[in-house]
Amino acid sequence: MSKILAPFLNFGNIILIGLIISLFLFLKLKNKLSKYLLIFFSLIVLLFGFLPIGSFGIKQLEKNYIYQNNDFEINNIIVLAGSESTFLTAQTKKLNLNESSERLISSVYLALKNENSKIIFLGGSGFLDNKNLISEVEVAKMFYNNVGFDLDRVLFISGTRNTIENLSKFKNLKINRKGDILITSAFHMNRSMIISKKLELEVIPYAVDYRVSNAKISFINYYQSFSILNNILNFNLYFREQIGTFVARIIL
Repeated sequence: MSKILAPFLNFGNIILIGLIISLFLFLKLKNKLSKYLLIFFSLIVLLFGFLPIGSFGIKQLEKNYIYQNNDFEINNIIVLAGSESTFLTAQTKKLNLNESSERLISSVYLALKNENSKIIFLGGSGFLDNKNLISEVEVAKMFYNNVGFDLDRVLFISGTRNTIENLSKFKNLKINRKGDILITSAFHMNRSMIISKKLELEVIPYAVDYRVSNAKISFINYYQSFSILNNILNFNLYFREQIGTFVARIIL
């Protein structure tokens, strides 16, 4: 359902479609209701476009995972898919990763520091039509091969479409469960830990791919980096993550 409803879970789509419809109704009807509707969606665009509300929300998701203790025994390094650009990799026949590439990079870093550990990569494809696509697992294999990492130390679990399916498949593996490290993006870690606890998995969070700085930013620096589009994109990321967390709480 999350894949089918994806366009309607995009905050940017919601406000843009709402603005277009309300403008059309206002031009056609010119009544009070259509006028108020147009004002409402215009204010929403201004509010979330000009104020860093999304950045603040992401900051709240990431804040608990900024400072982490790295002094622990590592046995299994669990990597959630999401770094892989399957479209571009299939098209160019070259490795293409997205802004979450730290998930894969960090797994190699931890594995090299812990020679007896094993990487467990969990992924598949979130697209409904993936006939002409390669899977996230194939892209991940290309990454580990390109950096010269021993593929015998990586267990690839495919056929999953979301975090719940990823961690459910991990739970069903017959492996030593001591020292399980979970790698995912910092904004996604809270939801991943909620799902892990619901599935009775004891994993240690290892957050990467931070999107928002918690350091104080001066007004002039904020002015230089100001972007209406980025503000809306950040809120869209926060919006989707909150929906995913809510769903995880009620269905597990």
